[in-house]
Amino acid sequence: MAVKNAIGILETKGFAALVLGADAAVKAANVELVEWRQVGSAYVSFVIEGDVAAVRSAMDAGANAASRVGEVLSQLVIPRPVDELDGSFNR
Repeated sequence: MAVKNAIGILETKGFAALVLGADAAVKAANVELVEWRQVGSAYVSFVIEGDVAAVRSAMDAGANAASRVGEVLSQLVIPRPVDELDGSFNR
C-alpha cells in the first residue's frame, strides 16, 4: 500500500481516456487508485494517493496517456491533504 502524503486528481472528458490514464498512472509509480467518479456530461475523474514524488510522476504519466485518446480537463496534486478530505472519497 502506498504512503498517503499526497493525492492526485485527473479529470477527463470520456471514460476511455480516464481508464487509460488511470492505468498509466498506477503503473508509473507506487500509488494507489482511491476511486473514480462520473461527474456528468461525459466528465469523469480518478483519485490516486501516495508520496508526493510518486503522485506527481503518476499524474504526469496518466495525463500524457489520457491525452492520446481523449481530452484532459484538469489535473491536480495536493501535498499533505487535510484528514477531512478522506471522508469525501468512496472507499
